Amino acid sequence: MLPSFDLTPWTGWARVGEPDLFVLVTIGILSLRMPPRLADFRLKGLAAVVVALSLMSYLASVALGLALPGPEGGSDNPYLRPDNALRLAKGFFIALILLPFLRARTRTHGDALAWLSIGMATGLALVALAVLAERAVFTSPFDFTTSYRVVGTFSSMNIGGGHIGAYIAMALPFLLVCLLRPRPLSLFAMFGTAIGAGYALVVSYARTAYVAALISTLSAGAGWAWAARHRNSGTTSALALSALGLLTIGGILVAAIRSDFMSERLRTVVFDLGVREENWSSGLVLRGDSRAGVLFGKGLGTYPRIVLASKPGDRFPTNFVVDQDGGYRFLSLHAGLPTYFGQKVPVQPDQQYRLFGAMRSPDGKGVLTLILCEKLLLYSTNCRNTTFRIHTPGNFGSILLEDGRISAQRSRAKAWMRRRSSGGLNGQSN
Repeated sequence: MLPSFDLTPWTGWARVGEPDLFVLVTIGILSLRMPPRLADFRLKGLAAVVVALSLMSYLASVALGLALPGPEGGSDNPYLRPDNALRLAKGFFIALILLPFLRARTRTHGDALAWLSIGMATGLALVALAVLAERAVFTSPFDFTTSYRVVGTFSSMNIGGGHIGAYIAMALPFLLVCLLRPRPLSLFAMFGTAIGAGYALVVSYARTAYVAALISTLSAGAGWAWAARHRNSGTTSALALSALGLLTIGGILVAAIRSDFMSERLRTVVFDLGVREENWSSGLVLRGDSRAGVLFGKGLGTYPRIVLASKPGDRFPTNFVVDQDGGYRFLSLHAGLPTYFGQKVPVQPDQQYRLFGAMRSPDGKGVLTLILCEKLLLYSTNCRNTTFRIHTPGNFGSILLEDGRISAQRSRAKAWMRRRSSGGLNGQSN
């Protein structure tokens, strides 16, 4: 459920999402039905050292992240708030809370890792189905020439990143659970999921994810082969394991050769690595040279705030606050890099849509562009837009958008948009 049940593009939830609610329900049910014993909380040896050090590191990073203040005047940008540290740390603490239940199940039944692997394989299959649906709607399932990169069910990719590729590379080895009982149905499920996940990995066009998936699959396969030899497993598992490895390698190689977009990305590996190294070096400079900064860093989730405070190269995040002026709520923007506010709206062909808006700008240079597109998260298609400009300086730099008719003090903008039968939008503005 964790990688596949994410409704953030529709709900707008950024700090707490549907996976978090599912985890809370899981913890509640397990606490009632299968509460762990005290021994399940006690770790020994190297495992105890690793968990203890990780916990101390997270606690120190969260404390530093919460201590660093946000922008002056507050912020509703989740990446610029101090509680961004909690948003990023919750994954570790969720795993830590679930660990005693995992140990309890292992102690009582001995099948916890098998069930965990089945759950991971199921999540991988659901993500693959989501990617297939996304490609069917926005491009074509077998069009490998387009530069459209999928996001699947990972709303965290709204600001970029390779989260879906990292997840697939991590989850692929769990398909080997199907070889515990290599029956026709389980083998069919394994290869079906592997094909779907491989397809999702290919259309992510993430070079690092390709390499990570190869390493994870080959290393897991080698470990399984070594264990199977000592257990005297049959030839079915060996053949299935070989086929799985060849399927993964072959799919990635075909994607690299057949796709012009991926071929171009592979040719720019050296240049892109240089860009990333420069970005990493710039980030280390922002950390400072103090001993505390070198040892502990600046805290979890603080990088956007530090960039905003230092404004290196005039490239810094945009801060925004939802404020209220009398009976009207408005969005106040302190612009840095371009910021896009998205909202999913139902639009039907051959219908006329009217939008009323009002905006103010302290220097008279404020610009608002309204864009109506077919879109999931990152890429937009079939777009039409109209732009409103402010020429008279106002008071506070803010923008006000509502669905109804608004009487603005200094400017008033109207846009009529008609959906044509061809699927396009015709924008007109006064």
